Amino acid sequence: MTSSSFSAAMPEFQLISLGPSHYCEKARWALQRCVSSFSEERHYPGFHVPRVKKLGGGTSLPKLIITGNGEETRVLHDSSDILVFTDTLIGEESLKLYPADRKEAICEWEDLFDDVLGPHVRRWAYCHVLYHKGIYALLSQGAPRLEKVAGFLLLPVFQHAIFKLMGCGKQNAKEISFSKITSVFEKVDEALADGRPFICGDTLTAADVTFASLAGPAVLPKGYGARLPTIEMCPKEMAENIQQLRETPAGKHIMKLYETQRYKAAI
Repeated sequence: MTSSSFSAAMPEFQLISLGPSHYCEKARWALQRCVSSFSEERHYPGFHVPRVKKLGGGTSLPKLIITGNGEETRVLHDSSDILVFTDTLIGEESLKLYPADRKEAICEWEDLFDDVLGPHVRRWAYCHVLYHKGIYALLSQGAPRLEKVAGFLLLPVFQHAIFKLMGCGKQNAKEISFSKITSVFEKVDEALADGRPFICGDTLTAADVTFASLAGPAVLPKGYGARLPTIEMCPKEMAENIQQLRETPAGKHIMKLYETQRYKAAI
C-alpha cells in the first residue's frame, strides 16, 4: 500500500494536550511518528477540564479523539493507550514500538517510567519553576486567547493549586523527586552498558519513547515538541541537576533520541 492510499484511508486525529506536559509529549511523539497529520488542541492547565469532562475517562491529559473513516468517534484517555493504538498503524514489525518478541520487557520499562519517572520529573520541575518569572509563558503556550487572559489574571490561584496538587510543599519534595529520577536513570544506564543502541535492543521501542519524553523536562533536549526553558533560564540548582543528568549514559541517550528519532516517520 502506498503512503498516499494509506493516508486517504486514515481517520482524523485530534490530540487534546497541555503544551509542556511530558505525557502529552509522549503521545505527540507517537502520533508524529505514525500518522500523516493530526491536529493539536492545547490548553492552559485547569481550563481543559470543561472541555474533556464530557469525553469521559477523567480529566487528565492527553486525550486523543479519533473520528471519521465511517466509524464511531473513539477517545483514548492515556498516553500509553495512544502509543498502543499508533502501533497498530505500523505494518513493519521492526518499526513497531511493541515488537512481539520484546513486548513484556518493554511494558515493564514503560510502567516504571509512567509510574515513577513521570510524576517525579513533574514535581521536581514545578518545585523549581512554579514561581519562576517564566512560568506563565510556559503554561500558556498554544492555549486559546481567552484562556491565556484568564490564566494571566488568575496565575497566583493556579500556582497555589498546582503547588498543593503536586505535593511541592512536602518536606524535601524536590530532593526526594530528584533522587527518584536519578535512580531511574541509573537503571537505564545499566541497560545501555552492554552497548545496545536502545533500551530494549536494536530498535526504537515504547520504552525509549516513554523514557525520553517523560525525562525531557529534566534534560531539556533540543527538538522537544513544545517550548521548554533553556538551561540558562533555569534556577541555579535546577540547572546543576540538569547538567548532572545530561552527562549520564541515560541522559546522552535522550539527547541522541531527540536528535535522530524524534521526527523520524515510521510509515
